Amino acid sequence: MFGYIKPFKPDLRVRELDTYKAVYCGLCGQLGEAFGPAARLTLSYDFVFLAMLHYAVTQDAKPVFERRRCYVNPLKKLTVCRPGEILAFSADTALLLLYYKLLDNMTDSGPLGRVGWGMLKPVASGAHKQAAARRPSCEAVVAQSMAAQQHLEQGACDSVDAACEPTAKAMAGIFSLLSADARQQRVLERTGYLVGRYVYLCDALDDLPSDLKTGCYNPFILRYGLAKDAGEEQLAEVYHYGRDALYLTAGEAAKAYQLLDTGLFASILDNVFYQGLRAGADEILLRQAPKPEPSGEERSAGCTGCAAAPLQNDELQL
Repeated sequence: MFGYIKPFKPDLRVRELDTYKAVYCGLCGQLGEAFGPAARLTLSYDFVFLAMLHYAVTQDAKPVFERRRCYVNPLKKLTVCRPGEILAFSADTALLLLYYKLLDNMTDSGPLGRVGWGMLKPVASGAHKQAAARRPSCEAVVAQSMAAQQHLEQGACDSVDAACEPTAKAMAGIFSLLSADARQQRVLERTGYLVGRYVYLCDALDDLPSDLKTGCYNPFILRYGLAKDAGEEQLAEVYHYGRDALYLTAGEAAKAYQLLDTGLFASILDNVFYQGLRAGADEILLRQAPKPEPSGEERSAGCTGCAAAPLQNDELQL
């Protein structure tokens, strides 16, 4: 995952935000303890979410919070979730996915890029071996899915749905490992599938401008036959399609999540599924999609246009 699964912070209560930060800091510590200080640089919102969901569906797991000095800034004391098995699962999963993401980047990059990513491979390989030894089930799921992804890319697959499938299946497999209960596993598998699809769509849309420049694989480029000099009208069509796909996927993920029996962190997870996914999609669309040209009145009005009401989610125009 790539940092796209996060809460909508403006609607989190203070205590919820503090709890989220405590788990975030706990995962930072877990990464450092398991893989060394450099591993903390790989910390991602996605795996904080994974840890919180893991706690929520595991009835006998209770996080322990304590005051300790920040791992990065020892002069600062913070409330931190104490490292344990659930945080260890998220940390190991993060390093497994990071390793295969690095391999994918090496394949997609040019000569200089391959050299740069190749310099990181020895370090990532060591962490990957440790994580794979502890989580063979996760390793098997991720390795199989990434092999399928590479096959699709080598075949220049122009189907966005097909391109999403390997990542969606990888997340489905990982999520199903979060609970031993058969019913929960089925729901988690469906939820993970949709979360994985959402992440892939976000990543593909976010990378679209750079992929157009570098020629890297992107299913949206192939689906719409985009060239490096693609016009704004053509790009707007792509982002309109991407927006619909993201909104539909986020909605289906929220429906699947409703079927889970959650305990801890339910209000934070509610925020992620009911608001955070939609807000994350809008963030990408507003950042990357072509901006419409101002009308004649707006141009003549000058800076008085700044007083206009801010764009709302349902008013997104591409």
